[in-house]
Order: sequence, then C-alpha cells, then structure tokens
Amino acid sequence: MGCCCSKNNYEEDGHIRFRVIDGRRYHNISNSEYFVANDGEEADRLRRYHDALKTIWGGLFHSPIEEKLKKGARVIDLGCGTGTWLLDMSRHYPKSHFIGIDFSPIFPTENLPPNVEFIQYNILDGLPFTDSNFDFVHQKFMVAAFTQAQWKEKVIPECLRLTRPGGWIEFVESDAILMSDGNATQRIANAIQSFMSSKGLNHKIGEDIPRLLEITDAFTEIRNKKKPVTLGKKGGRPGQETLIFLTRGMNTIRVWLSGAMNIMPEHYDALVEAISFEAEKTHTYVNQYRICGRKKDRI
Repeated sequence: MGCCCSKNNYEEDGHIRFRVIDGRRYHNISNSEYFVANDGEEADRLRRYHDALKTIWGGLFHSPIEEKLKKGARVIDLGCGTGTWLLDMSRHYPKSHFIGIDFSPIFPTENLPPNVEFIQYNILDGLPFTDSNFDFVHQKFMVAAFTQAQWKEKVIPECLRLTRPGGWIEFVESDAILMSDGNATQRIANAIQSFMSSKGLNHKIGEDIPRLLEITDAFTEIRNKKKPVTLGKKGGRPGQETLIFLTRGMNTIRVWLSGAMNIMPEHYDALVEAISFEAEKTHTYVNQYRICGRKKDRI
C-alpha cells in the first residue's frame, strides 16, 4: 500500500498534514488514533446522515437549553466535521453564537452566517478558549477518535473546563459495531472491535460516558438515553440511511481493516456488500446514545 502526498496540497509549516492511501485522504496527526478518512467523500457521508439523525432522535439536541439558545448562548461543537449540525442550529437560533472545532478542515470557510465560525484545532492539545466560556458544549460520533485514556484524562476534562457553571455538555455516540446474526456482519464487527482494541479505542464508549461523567463529581444531573436503530428497510428511511452511513464508513477504513483481517481488499468489499443483504434478512441494528450533563454551579 503506497502513500503519495503532494507537497503543495499537504504540507504546512514543514509538516505533512495528510496522508493519501489508496486514493483516500487521512490525517497525519501524531497524538490521534482516528483512522477514518477526512476527504470529500467522507464529508458527503457525514452531511447526508444529518437529517436521518434528526429523525432518529426527534431533534437537534436533548439538553434542556432551548430557552437559553433563543435568548443568546455560546455554543461549541467539538469534532464538528462538515459543520452541518452547527449550521442547522445557527439558523434556528440566530441570537446564539456557534463555534465549530475540528482538526481536519472539511468544514466550510466561505459565506458563513454571521453567528458561526470554524476553527481548525485538536482538542487533545487543549483548546484556545478561557475557562467557563460556553453555555453548551456538543460532541458527536467520536467513538473512533479517542483512546479510553484520552476520554478520561483529556476530552471530558476539557469539555468541563469550557462549560460555564449551570451549562450543559452533550455527547452523541454510536457503537462502532453492528449487532446481527449475519455471518458477514459478525465477521466485520469482530474485526472492527479487535482493530479498535489494538489502538486503545473503546468501540462502546457510549455505554461508558455516563460513568466517566459521574466519577468527575462535576454534574448536578446526567441524562442518558440508548436507542437501538434497526438497519435497512425494516428501520424505515432512518434505518436505510443508517445502513448506508455505516457501510460507507466501512469503505473508508478498508485500507486498515482488510490488512488487519489478512484478506484481499476485494474480499473485504464483498463482506461489506453482504452486510446490506443480511440486514434485510436478519434483525441487524446499531446502538446509539445521547448523554447530557449539567455542570455544577460550583465544583
């Protein structure tokens, strides 16, 4: 497998920012284990799933912060990706100010609403904001981004630092594996779990976040909701979109997983294709989570 990086496009301040492997672009950040692509194809995958996610959860957020948003709040979206959630929020709450943070610049940079800004930054390096700066801290689908130690020692403490007393932190997560009786689905799911474990990543971080919040003793209230999402036609339009979202995600990690499974990329592609067929014959689902916490007035 070769890596071909163009100096003009991928070098900044003497550092290679990206790697291009088998035609897909990936980050090149030393302290991150994130292994999903960050190219245009990945951006399209993220944007497409936004509306399905709103239907699954019945809205853009679950924290009881709407009145504050209407009056004017400061909101930060950590790992904002394409910025679709944040832009949608900015239209609904024009008096609030929204900041999106991501270490990969796949967010828009032109023709932004006046209450929106995006900054390229890595949360693992600590964010360039003063303490207690935001009323609402939001983070979504970072299951493949942080190790178990990073969640406990860096991510959650940084979220807490940024949040004002009485403010809310909300995590939206999905298990990184599918639950199914299908042979191909089980084989891919087991491979993903093993690959993530080898990197110190927790494929079920959504289950662990409430406990990680509780041990900080920094919250007056923690709300936790788990929702199994049935994939394919059995799950309606959201189930079909979730299946597309997940199988396209499996395509973006093909370069890593086919090697970890010791199979040819073509064999891996066939297994991923079989997942869609198995979803229509078996009860295939994925667990998603929303966890909200209100920061204590005093810690």
